[in-house]
Amino acid sequence: MTHDEYSEQIAQMSKSMFRYCLSRTNSYSDAEDLAQEILLISSKGENSFPNEKAFYAFVWRTAENILRQWYRDKNRRDTTELDDTISDGSWEALEEQAAENEQLRLITRELSHLNSNYRHVIVSHYVDGLSVKDISERFSLSQSMVKYLLFQSRKRIREGINMERNYGKLSYQPIKLSLFFWGEKNNYYGKFETKLCQNILMACYYDRLNEEQISLQLGVPTAYLEDDIKELVKYGLLNEKSGLYQTNVPIITHEVFDDLARKNEQILRDMTEDIRKKVDAILDKVREIGFYGSDMPKNSLKWMLVSLILRMSYWSMLHVESDLELDYPTDIFGEKCFRFFIEDDPCGSFETGISAYNDREDDCAIAFWDVEINGMALHSEISETRVKMLMMLMERQPQTESEKLVCAELVELGFAIKEGDEIKPNLPCIKEDEWDKLIGLLSNLPEEIVDCALDRTDIIRKVLREHTPAHLIKYTDKMAVLLYYKEVKHIMRSLCEIGWLLPIKDGMIGTTVMILEG
Repeated sequence: MTHDEYSEQIAQMSKSMFRYCLSRTNSYSDAEDLAQEILLISSKGENSFPNEKAFYAFVWRTAENILRQWYRDKNRRDTTELDDTISDGSWEALEEQAAENEQLRLITRELSHLNSNYRHVIVSHYVDGLSVKDISERFSLSQSMVKYLLFQSRKRIREGINMERNYGKLSYQPIKLSLFFWGEKNNYYGKFETKLCQNILMACYYDRLNEEQISLQLGVPTAYLEDDIKELVKYGLLNEKSGLYQTNVPIITHEVFDDLARKNEQILRDMTEDIRKKVDAILDKVREIGFYGSDMPKNSLKWMLVSLILRMSYWSMLHVESDLELDYPTDIFGEKCFRFFIEDDPCGSFETGISAYNDREDDCAIAFWDVEINGMALHSEISETRVKMLMMLMERQPQTESEKLVCAELVELGFAIKEGDEIKPNLPCIKEDEWDKLIGLLSNLPEEIVDCALDRTDIIRKVLREHTPAHLIKYTDKMAVLLYYKEVKHIMRSLCEIGWLLPIKDGMIGTTVMILEG
């Protein structure tokens, strides 16, 4: 290296070396001094390096040696150990000093990452001032075990304060997951909706971690994790073996769906164009059927038809017999079901949810395909009482106070609309004979979509295997068909991007349909 090249390399290294030292010391002044010392030593070897590779190797080796010596000197200079003198109220004094004393701050940091076995014992001894005998009685442990836990806790804290703690990405960029359930009895409904539970599962998805490692991945003290970890294990979503935890259900991330979209891009594009052409061709004939709501705005009618086509195709394919016989896993409660988590779309605009309510007594079904671009998801708001009231509004107005109260709820939720003195359903309502006519107009398009999807099942399995940890591959092989409904997002996005579909700002709810039989 020439003199000019060498000088330039030293100059370029100055900022990165300072940042490196700052990350290792957490002290601006110490980082500045150490960086200058490292670069000063490096600058003395101008004629010693035949190339850049040799230069960088020398610089980082020098940095490592100087930082190692700095740690040794610092420990000799101001090491504060946990010993039997820190008790009987002196913890408050330790907390006050921790803000000013870097070493004590590191001790409290390490204490927060100890798992419950170690933390309970050491807090009882140093914070509560209990003797080994008292702790033994409190936790039903032998005195020798208490002494062992105290020794190991002190050892872990001593080791930890000399380590650089790197928190995982989930500590500053947590993900949001939604639980998908397909089966009979859902024992998981309304549970595990907190980010803490979901990110515990994400942290343990590819690696087996102990409580302390989970704590570092999430940047959360172990004391705040323990209850959620126990609950996840109780419901079979997390496995525990020898103090190590691993997620026991699949997590389908954005990367999986993006990969699927890339591999199916042309197929989805062709499918979208077929749907658009088919709907445009039958719009006038659909209106001529004359069902309740057939006079809705053109955009709402297109939303209704697209939603019905996609629902009949993707969701109904799960009920097709023959090759689609699902091999349900058995959960921890003995139920045959599929459980997995799906990473939420951060923009949320095109996420879909589906549900149906059947009233056998009155022969009615409510079909949903919620699309958030059109507002809130509605399927979670439906109930038996509200469905019966919507059916009643097709025949008469509310009369009792309870009926009026339910109708007020329907209007507030958008299921019904008030026009003058009348309350009417705000969604298409289709009678059995009208439904038969509508199905006839759709021809065999839903069946074509089903056949196309089933032909691509191996593609989904392959993508899932590439993104799934080995212990869950057999599980994801069985559930590949359940992911087809997510293609709806890409189809609807495409139709909106070309301006063929627009958000429904006024008028009838087109993506929710009531089907009346008999």
